Amino acid sequence: MAGYYLYRYLRLIHIYGAIILVGGIIFNTMVLMPSLRRIPPAHSAVIAEKEGAGLMRLGGTAIVLLGVTGFARAALFHQLGAIFSRQIFVDPHARWVALMAFAWFILAVTGTLSGVWYSTILTKKLPYSAGLRDLEERRASQEWVSAWQDRLAYINLALALIAALGGIMASF
Repeated sequence: MAGYYLYRYLRLIHIYGAIILVGGIIFNTMVLMPSLRRIPPAHSAVIAEKEGAGLMRLGGTAIVLLGVTGFARAALFHQLGAIFSRQIFVDPHARWVALMAFAWFILAVTGTLSGVWYSTILTKKLPYSAGLRDLEERRASQEWVSAWQDRLAYINLALALIAALGGIMASF
């Protein structure tokens, strides 16, 4: 009986984590990114830095919660092996759970990559002794990373929706 309540609480946290993650990704991709393109670059950089830090914390927390609660639920009912076996080709429930776990894993990788890029390249401050060449190199690297961050945002949106679909279909 205690396992049943633990499973229900883990499921509740898992669903809230999914809502936070998918909602944050949709907000970032469909609202924030298009808005930042419409304002001057100097203002856009300041807003993106502040909002990006908050979304990184929110998304990172949600990804960790989803991983912990998802794998804990699978381990609680001895279903963890089904995700990593040939059973995913036979059992529809295992197939949807495996799809959800795969999308979560790729989201964790792209989220980590975005976080590393964000902290090491996009928000890196130049020293006072920096010259014009340093400034141009920083601008070029920020432009390259920003283009990839935009691509990753759309990839993350697709992955989040696939993970949500897997979770919905696995619950039937």
